[in-house]
Amino acid sequence: MELQQLRLFLAAAESESFTRGAERAFVSQPALSVSISKLEAEVGVKLFTRNKRNVVLTPAGRKLLQRAKLIVGECARAKDELKQHDVQRRLRLGVINTLSITHVARLIEQYRREHPDLKLDVVDSSAAEMHKLERDNRVDLVLTLLQSNPQASRRFNCSKEIFAEPYVVAMSRNHHLSRSPSISVSDLDKEPFIGRSHCEHRKVMEGLLKQHNIRLNMAYITNQDDRALALVEADVGIAIVPEHYASSRITTLPLVEDLSQRSIGFEWGESENLNEITQFVDFASTASWTYADM
Repeated sequence: MELQQLRLFLAAAESESFTRGAERAFVSQPALSVSISKLEAEVGVKLFTRNKRNVVLTPAGRKLLQRAKLIVGECARAKDELKQHDVQRRLRLGVINTLSITHVARLIEQYRREHPDLKLDVVDSSAAEMHKLERDNRVDLVLTLLQSNPQASRRFNCSKEIFAEPYVVAMSRNHHLSRSPSISVSDLDKEPFIGRSHCEHRKVMEGLLKQHNIRLNMAYITNQDDRALALVEADVGIAIVPEHYASSRITTLPLVEDLSQRSIGFEWGESENLNEITQFVDFASTASWTYADM
């Protein structure tokens, strides 16, 4: 007794016609008739009473009908379960581009190692572009700059802070200001400066500089933080960076007049992928963002 024989048997029994059963099963009528005849020969009993208008199940056929429904149904469910099992788990993550790539890479590498069956798609974006990715349903979860008063209409209405940090002045270890306990805005006057064009703190700094009538000597402008830090390390100029960019290769000092902090964390919304989202958020919440742990 083969599964296809049971499928064709069900098609004929439920439509009460070999012709309609064949159409339903997408086979020819002779092929269905041959299959039914072979099945009857195998089980040793007649399953249908045939007449000119239709076919009617015999008592044996009615008994087989219940079993056949269960068998074919279970096979279909088993096939669906196997298909679902074969679908790779996936999480689409957006990461704000003012996070240290070293820290981000370490986080992703560790998570992928512990979850090898997960397809983790990661995209870099500015804070403004992140909202567009969210709106267009291109990400499930974002690691971004948290707003103190987010828009009520946003789709991502859940959040969790991972860390908060100030902005600091970064300079080479040989820079003449590197031995100072802190830096004042006046110390930046005419200092060669590395501008990070994508920095979300830029407008605040521009306001401070204007307030104190300070002019920067712009030595280099880049939208890539690894370049900015390399230029700082090479003593091409100083830069304003988030505190977690600190490393043993550069010196970072607080700016006396700037007490601003930024909050970095995850945002997400209702999703069929909520299990993957919460697993990643829980994992990332244990990560350290200080260079001493690298």
